Amino acid sequence: MDSVFDLFLGLPVHVLVNHFVIVLVPLFSIAFILIVLFKKFRANYSLITIIGLGFALISAFQAKQSGEALSLRVGYPETHAWWGERLVIISAILFVIALVWYRLKNKNLFFSKLLGYVGILIAVAAIVITALAGHSGASASWGYKIKATNSSSQQ
Repeated sequence: MDSVFDLFLGLPVHVLVNHFVIVLVPLFSIAFILIVLFKKFRANYSLITIIGLGFALISAFQAKQSGEALSLRVGYPETHAWWGERLVIISAILFVIALVWYRLKNKNLFFSKLLGYVGILIAVAAIVITALAGHSGASASWGYKIKATNSSSQQ
């Protein structure tokens, strides 16, 4: 396997990249919620939030691609892969909505307000899906090892 998504310095890229995802997606989803709801945050934090959501989308895509490369080595964790695919989709939707909202935010249009509130719902969904993808990945990676450790320590 000679993919940029496979290994980095002998370590799976997925294990390295997923840390960006679990930080960036929730962080900038919360930031988006704040800039939509509170006008005082918009002037200073709107642009950095949009840029951050762009990086969150890129990191989610990289996590998906590197996860596919890793699955060729260790097997396919179905639940984790399913949530990971949804995370890329929801991150893309959130980024597009946030970008359009950013362009329209200074106009007092019903559409921009509606788009902001829809974006908040998508941001909440992105946070939840990030948690579900992360938890299912951690369970797939560590669940059986922890159970084996617990059962041997109780003997």
